Amino acid sequence: MDKLSAKVVGLTLGGLSAILYLICIAFYWIAPKATLTYFNYLFHGVDLTEVAKQVVFRDALIGLVLMFVSAYLVGTLFTNLYNYFNEKY
Repeated sequence: MDKLSAKVVGLTLGGLSAILYLICIAFYWIAPKATLTYFNYLFHGVDLTEVAKQVVFRDALIGLVLMFVSAYLVGTLFTNLYNYFNEKY
């Protein structure tokens, strides 16, 4: 089986995570209560309304960059581990 490219997988995961982050922040700006209710169900009923705050553009931009970088690093780590185990076994 061929090796995966760490750069391609990292960019793919980073890009996908950034898109999902933008969708999430857009929903929160449009309908904050509905979005919080949705995530309350995802996080086993944890009441996120107690900790939620109004998100300003600067914070959203910083979060977007951090989401992309974090996902890129996870993607490259995953790829390197995958290639290692693929060769070994």
